[in-house]
Amino acid sequence: MDNIYDVIVVGAGPAGLTAAIYARRRLLKTLVITMDVGGQVVLTENIENYLGYTGKSGPHLAIIFEQQARKYGTEIMIGEVKKVEKEGGLFRVYSTVGDFLSRTVIVTGGRMPKSLNALGEEKFLGKGINTSLTCDIDLTSGKNVAIVGGGNTALQRAEVLSKVATKVYLIHRRNQFRSDEVTVENVKRCLNVEFFLNSLVVEMRGEKKLESVLVKNLETDELRELKVDMIFLDIGRDIKLDYIKDIVETDEAGKIVIDKYGRTSCEGIFAAGDITDTPYAQAIIAAGQGATSILSAYAYLMKGKEQKVCY
Repeated sequence: MDNIYDVIVVGAGPAGLTAAIYARRRLLKTLVITMDVGGQVVLTENIENYLGYTGKSGPHLAIIFEQQARKYGTEIMIGEVKKVEKEGGLFRVYSTVGDFLSRTVIVTGGRMPKSLNALGEEKFLGKGINTSLTCDIDLTSGKNVAIVGGGNTALQRAEVLSKVATKVYLIHRRNQFRSDEVTVENVKRCLNVEFFLNSLVVEMRGEKKLESVLVKNLETDELRELKVDMIFLDIGRDIKLDYIKDIVETDEAGKIVIDKYGRTSCEGIFAAGDITDTPYAQAIIAAGQGATSILSAYAYLMKGKEQKVCY
């Protein structure tokens, strides 16, 4: 008979590893399957707003997450989950590192930032490229920064950073913004914000860290190199939930719908973090949701009731 876990956690960001730590503290047989450890925090160069953790990098915080989870005996496998299916009163999780049975599943996953597919982009992730929805304003003081995007996040960031940065370049591939008009007008009044509309970043340049970006005008094909210390990619995020979306309810944005207990529409499957319909994408919120989801899963396991059919 297959080895049966009490809980399988998909993803090892703040939500997933918090869930794993809480699970092991309750002596639940726990497996974490993840593509990487740390989730979105590894893409953040400096973290200042995570409670009890200041002045260090995202990758360093990810190491602490993993060390704490392993301290309590969490089993972590690096791989990709391909499909989750209902199998009797259990769930079978198919992955690139094997197939596993579990009594419950906690989906954390995380959202993947969209890529510009610009030359040099991978090289400077975390070294000048920022994909976080928030940023430390102090890091941009007196610097030249670029922002890519045309929605509220990009425009609001430009307005805030204009107060501390020396120069702000706002780059958008279209001629009009998706942001609300009031915000657009506010940004236009900022004297140190320069607009590059109908434009794309085609290359990112530098040695050990980002030093400049090459911008192409889509109408004239003109190229211009901008000296920048940091670039923010506010172009949205992709949600990858093909492995689970057939058995849990998702909203119009493709996020998993949960209640305040982290329960999904399929009894026995819970979710937490950025892939849920929570309105805020923050590491500390994801960690809190991870704790909520496993406490709910534990209560579910203790009831010992027969699982209902997923819908």
